Amino acid sequence: MTTNTTESKQICSITVMFPVDSDDAAIAVKKKVGEALSDIEDSRIDFRIMPVPMPGTMPMR
Repeated sequence: MTTNTTESKQICSITVMFPVDSDDAAIAVKKKVGEALSDIEDSRIDFRIMPVPMPGTMPMR
């Protein structure tokens, strides 16, 4: 009799927010993050450029 064993998998999710002076600066950082993750199979980057949140709405460190 064969038993199917499924391995439990987890993911790591990191949210990073930082001010940028231009879209190009944000894209440059995204490229660096992509390079850092390039050896991790199935990694994904959720990239967004947004207006600065209202004061008091960003989470405290």
